[in-house]
Amino acid sequence: MMLGAFVPFRTCVIAALAFVFIIVFSKSASAINDSQVKCSITCVAENCNSVGIRYGKYCGVGWSSCLGEKPCDDLDACCKIHDECVDKKGLTNIKCHEKFQRCIKK
Repeated sequence: MMLGAFVPFRTCVIAALAFVFIIVFSKSASAINDSQVKCSITCVAENCNSVGIRYGKYCGVGWSSCLGEKPCDDLDACCKIHDECVDKKGLTNIKCHEKFQRCIKK
């Protein structure tokens, strides 16, 4: 009997967490869309106090919204190369990440 009462509560908790997850990522996506207008003229760090930190035109998780544009500096160029590698070979390809580390150490 106890297990039957526990399952609905657990389901509610999972549903609530999924809802929060969707809200957080939808707000992140809209923030990215808002800054696409500025991408060609800025090369500064944004959202430095959150997971969604962005730098330049190519650096940041899920941030490559300036496709076709020249990177604004050497660090941004490393991010662009990393994005292209991950797009081609997949996020789990260690060589992409190692190449990125070597690039930013230059």
